Amino acid sequence: MSRPDTVLAVLLRKAQWLLDEAAFEVGGGRYSNRQRRDLATALNELATALRESTGEQNSQHSQEDRPSAIVNAEQ
Repeated sequence: MSRPDTVLAVLLRKAQWLLDEAAFEVGGGRYSNRQRRDLATALNELATALRESTGEQNSQHSQEDRPSAIVNAEQ
């Protein structure tokens, strides 16, 4: 695994752990505003790393890069 791939894999695993914790704690009303901000920061870092791994340098996405479906948490 190359160095950039290793860094990306670590960020993906970190996001997985943080999201697992958030899902549990938010459901119990125990997730602080600080934790929410930290999670948002980690997810932004992950999003940046994912974009960079594809060679995409800006935050503008083409129509084909946009998700085809929106997940509705209430379903």
